[in-house]
Amino acid sequence: MDSIAFSLLGRLFSKQASLAFDQHTLVIRQGNSIIHISWNELVAPLSFAYGILGQTVRFTTAQHSYTFSMRAYGTHRAIRAQCEQYWVNANTVKLDAFLNKVTKLVNQRYLRQSHVSRIKQLALQEHSRWLPWVKNSPALELVNKKIKVLEQYAHWDDALTYYLQQKYVTKQLKLHHEFFDCIEANPLTLRQRHACVIDDDNNLLLAGAGTGKTSVMIGRAGFLVQSQQARYSDILLLAYGRKAADEMDERIQQKLATDKIKAATFHSVGLMIISQVEQAKPSMSVFAEDEKAKAKWVQQCFESLIEKSATYRKLVLDYFSKYYYVEKNEFDFKTLGDYYSYLNDNDIRSLKGDKVKSFGELYIANWLFYHGIDYQYEAPYKVAVKTIDRRQYKPDFYLPEYDIYIEYYGIDEAGNTASYIDKAQYHNAMDWKNTTHTSNNTHCIALTYGQHKQGALLSELEQALKSVNVHTQMLPVESLLESLKETGRVTVLAGLFAQLLSLYKGAYLSATDEVKVLKRSLDVKQTTQALALLKPILTHYNAHLQQRGEIDFEDMIIKAIEYVEAGKFKSPWRYIMVDEFQDISEARARLVKALCDSLKGSSVFAVGDDWQAIYRFSGADIKLTTEFANYFGFTSQTTLDTTFRFNNKIGEVASAFISKNPAQLNKTITSLTHVSQSAVSLLKRGSNAPAVFKSNYHSDIPELVNGAIDEVLNAIHTKTCKPTTVYFLARFWFQLPSKTDIQTMYAKYPLLKIQSQTFHASKGKEADYVIIIGLQKGKHGFPSEKATPAILEALLPAKEAFTYAEERRLFYVALTRAKHRAYIIADMANASCFVTELIAEHDIEQHEFSTEVDQLHGEDMNCMRCNGGVLKKQTGRFGVFYSCSHYPRCEHTEKPCEQCQSPMTRSRYTGFKLCVNTRCNHLVPTCDKCDAEMVLRSSAKGQFWGCKNYQGNEELSCKNSKNSMAIKWPELV
Repeated sequence: MDSIAFSLLGRLFSKQASLAFDQHTLVIRQGNSIIHISWNELVAPLSFAYGILGQTVRFTTAQHSYTFSMRAYGTHRAIRAQCEQYWVNANTVKLDAFLNKVTKLVNQRYLRQSHVSRIKQLALQEHSRWLPWVKNSPALELVNKKIKVLEQYAHWDDALTYYLQQKYVTKQLKLHHEFFDCIEANPLTLRQRHACVIDDDNNLLLAGAGTGKTSVMIGRAGFLVQSQQARYSDILLLAYGRKAADEMDERIQQKLATDKIKAATFHSVGLMIISQVEQAKPSMSVFAEDEKAKAKWVQQCFESLIEKSATYRKLVLDYFSKYYYVEKNEFDFKTLGDYYSYLNDNDIRSLKGDKVKSFGELYIANWLFYHGIDYQYEAPYKVAVKTIDRRQYKPDFYLPEYDIYIEYYGIDEAGNTASYIDKAQYHNAMDWKNTTHTSNNTHCIALTYGQHKQGALLSELEQALKSVNVHTQMLPVESLLESLKETGRVTVLAGLFAQLLSLYKGAYLSATDEVKVLKRSLDVKQTTQALALLKPILTHYNAHLQQRGEIDFEDMIIKAIEYVEAGKFKSPWRYIMVDEFQDISEARARLVKALCDSLKGSSVFAVGDDWQAIYRFSGADIKLTTEFANYFGFTSQTTLDTTFRFNNKIGEVASAFISKNPAQLNKTITSLTHVSQSAVSLLKRGSNAPAVFKSNYHSDIPELVNGAIDEVLNAIHTKTCKPTTVYFLARFWFQLPSKTDIQTMYAKYPLLKIQSQTFHASKGKEADYVIIIGLQKGKHGFPSEKATPAILEALLPAKEAFTYAEERRLFYVALTRAKHRAYIIADMANASCFVTELIAEHDIEQHEFSTEVDQLHGEDMNCMRCNGGVLKKQTGRFGVFYSCSHYPRCEHTEKPCEQCQSPMTRSRYTGFKLCVNTRCNHLVPTCDKCDAEMVLRSSAKGQFWGCKNYQGNEELSCKNSKNSMAIKWPELV
């Protein structure tokens, strides 16, 4: 054994241990103590450094560092090369093991990102042991090739990862090409095959509509087994409902010829986890799958609480009178029409049922009703003040028992009006009303938006009534509740609470979380009040389940998550595949992640399409798809980009329409079927078209009544000579033809196999042709304008910034159900903004069907008074006229062309309305201030043109006028 000698001074003075070595070990001796250290225990070879008293030798093991000084000055020259060779010989085995492990890993399976991260970490550790010293060592020739590979691994980049992944994928595609050729009726596409083979830690497959996602899920499961990477029992296929799971099972048995892979629902997986941990299968409540039974129980509980608890009853009455609606005031809108739209779309009514014109009026009406004061809303003033230019005055409220009027003025503390109201005219109208009451000796209580804004509106009302000896007495609770039941509000609120129970429990809120929910609520007061009503119901609901020894779906998911995260259940599945991932909620995603994390080496394969995420109302969070990697970690994202369903022209329109939202994932969907002409047709048909087909059908659906549906069905029927599927699609069920209507259609068009589907229900389905109806504005329009209750909004996943984001995806779903052509029927006088966008920006067919003349100028049929309503054709005792769709809130009317009764358009000549009938071309001048018609009037000074919106005492009255000779009539072209 060779020794490492002391220097001269070391021999004289050093008391340090002696150091010797051979090809196997280093030996340290000090007194009777001897330490043997193998060369492979050293982190790196010995290092040598000069000192004043001699050379210093250092080396390190995993547990300890050693330093030996005062060694002979020539030590490094004598033994360095030999020590390095011994170290290399001893540590090459470890280097080989590392390199072989990497080689095996990259050749035998898909290189996951977690593997790359670990390899880089270990390679850097190994690199630090060997380099740079080995580059200058004679021992390099023993390991030169290996060191080069090690350096490559230590400096691992994305290009190397991609190369190795693609090398593996190419090899697997070649080995299993026959399987991929035969797994479906048609060979899988290259993109589908790649998706089957790729196996990162987490995998997100974006599968566009009709691109064959189910084929990939079955193909992937089969590939994993055939390539011997998995046994059947290693694979978990997760579907959302039992029907979808059964359909997946059927496909697996057909394509893979096995029943050993079973598609499971989240429901069944949760039950299995709980059963295994608790050694007993839990009893599921009927409420878990029967929403109607749950809603019925909630309503019974709600009504019982109202009857038995005075405190709860007071909360309910306060909620209905003050917090039932999401409050927005006229100052929050750009136009009066927008404000009226909000009031109409959300059916803002008083407890008595009045369609009030503001929230201030709503609270006044409810307070009067609540306190037993009889009132009339907008009753004509008892003194006739109507003139040829002025309607009869209608104060906001009249109390007949006390002969008192109440006016609510939309002015703030500084007397300002909303931006779209002429402040001077409004104050003039207020002055006229005050003068009218004074001159006729009638008493009027004036209240303002400013008082409401400061929270003093109702106290000011109460004080004003007391000052004139108006006695208030609370209406009996029974009467109030009976009124609420009759109007259906109790049922509606109970239905909301049934939905909130699931969302609240599923959110698993702590006290801190609940504070956060309140903070992000659109209406903190309403949300706080609703929570106060919900919690007693929740307490009774949980007690009901506990008494029966049952759990509901939310309990099951939460319990399952807790058991997995606590380590009480270890997942047996190495490959977890989730279908329709865009519909996943945070709780379900958490369960999937917990299962994956509980078994080392597991992977998640999520199949979804953020373009078809349409279930936020049930808790689905699109960000779990669009920000998938942020939640799950290392992810490979792939896309199925070839659709086998719809042709390229449908695809172009649908893709361009959905891609407006920048928050969604970019992808290009190509179609297998190519056509040269537009495959989206628009039929423009007004709701007042002649009812030539009405007798054939039982429903009063506008598209049936006006004959538009028959026209489309006839067009489809004439194109086909074999059975053809047709879907009617609409946003809501009640907008669709009934079964009886469809039977009538069958008799008339025997080759057409017709079904009615809502947009949501049509997801995952397809038809040769689709007919999309119900595309109007408003509460039951599309997109729907109805506001979501603030508490519901707060408990749902965060709303997207892009306007109508989910409704836009819903329209994309509707368009992409069609294989050959999508037909859209719309009344252009009240058409959805989506329809107008398609006309303005997309290649759609507008001339397949004839169009009524009023439909050519639908954009001009807007109300000039409120600047938001739509003029609807009406027939009264004085003939045809057009009235605002916001009636009775807006009472504006317009006459048709006095010569031919056609509508008048404003779009062609500035300052004039022109009859849309080109054979008539009648002109009427319009007001350059409010765009209403000008009417020829007479005065003592002669004839003049006055604005039709001049109404004297009305707040929106326009006093614009022009000399009869001042209007320059255009020369008609």
